[in-house]
Amino acid sequence: MSMNDNCMISEKESHYLNQLQIANNKLKQANDIIERSSIIIFEWSIGPGIPVKLVTKNISIFGYSEEDFYSGAVDYWDFVYEKDVEKTQSIVWKAREKKGLNEYKHVYRIKCKNGDIRWVEEWTILERDSNGELISEKGVLRDITEQIETSEKLKQSEERYRSLFDNAGALICTIDIHGNFTSVNNACINLTGYDRESLLKMNIKDFATSENPFPFDYDNIMSLVISHLGTHGQFPIRTKNNDTLILEGRATISYNEGKPSEFQIIAQDVTSRIIAEKKIHHLTFHDKLTNLYNRAYFDDILQKLESKQEYPCSIIMGDMNGLKLANDAFGHKVGDCLLIETANILRSSCPERSIVARLSGDEFAMIIPNCSENEAVKICKVIKELCSKSNSHPIKPSIALGYSTSNDNTKTLDSLIIEADDNMYKNKLNDSTRTRRA
Repeated sequence: MSMNDNCMISEKESHYLNQLQIANNKLKQANDIIERSSIIIFEWSIGPGIPVKLVTKNISIFGYSEEDFYSGAVDYWDFVYEKDVEKTQSIVWKAREKKGLNEYKHVYRIKCKNGDIRWVEEWTILERDSNGELISEKGVLRDITEQIETSEKLKQSEERYRSLFDNAGALICTIDIHGNFTSVNNACINLTGYDRESLLKMNIKDFATSENPFPFDYDNIMSLVISHLGTHGQFPIRTKNNDTLILEGRATISYNEGKPSEFQIIAQDVTSRIIAEKKIHHLTFHDKLTNLYNRAYFDDILQKLESKQEYPCSIIMGDMNGLKLANDAFGHKVGDCLLIETANILRSSCPERSIVARLSGDEFAMIIPNCSENEAVKICKVIKELCSKSNSHPIKPSIALGYSTSNDNTKTLDSLIIEADDNMYKNKLNDSTRTRRA
């Protein structure tokens, strides 16, 4: 062999050794990275008890040493938390028997040397021969305790908020930008009468009432909600039983990638409150016996009408004849019937937009917009005729009337009332005089 050949072999060996050294260094670096991480590598023997052939040094994060496993002092199934052993063994045996399976993942708990319990995710790689028979079994363990605990806390939080959502006294629901329901709570189910499955197939349009349709454009619901963000509103809905409920609430918007994607609606059933408020308002401004407007409403509306009179405008004042006599002779029940009959006659004789009020015991007033003097005379005549034709027993209603008309703003409503009142008392006196002469 020549010197040149020896030099060539030496150069080849040197190159090979250099490459081997580089590979070893990279392997050592990789091993160092693994051992400094929470990722632990195992290799198990294929046989009873799954003895450990290889485990990385960072098994120490669980309190164990490599020797604990190599010596057999710790069997792998002693490492697995006792409550998870049976389930984990079942997964391992089934995976080994499934010849086409080369890798799988599963999660279980392990027991640290100090007794602490940790969650791990195992990624197992199965090496098989050409016949599918298992040759080796390697696994990568990753501590996922924090993930599991965070996931569990998130789950508990979701369950807590789901419980709050479902059991809230307020109606809570979400709808998409087209008005279709995407979630509903129990209050929504109870108020509407529909079950959850039915509601999730419905659109908000399905709750519109024929008497009180929703005051918005369904085709532009997104713009409507955006324009009313942060404000409360009232709207009627139709229930499954065709009842009408009044809801009061507000809506908010959730966004997806900067675009509105869903509306959250929170509302209360205020039907009873609205009915009570209307009843209180009615009682505040109506006479309980005759159901005409009372003095409080008459004085209030008088000020409002003063600024927007509709000419010609007429006021008719009325004072019942013989009410005290009827009360004294026949009792207050008969007197009340006379008052009710008189109120019905006045109401039916006046145009629809008239304001008919009972000012005191036997005194009435009528404000009639767009009513000329001739029309006021006709109304007074109709009232008199209806009183004379009344079937009221034992006494017919009788009322003295006086009117006043203004064709422009030269007269105030107060002056019209005084003038109509004076005319009424003049007519009452004339009626009394005629009655005595008769």
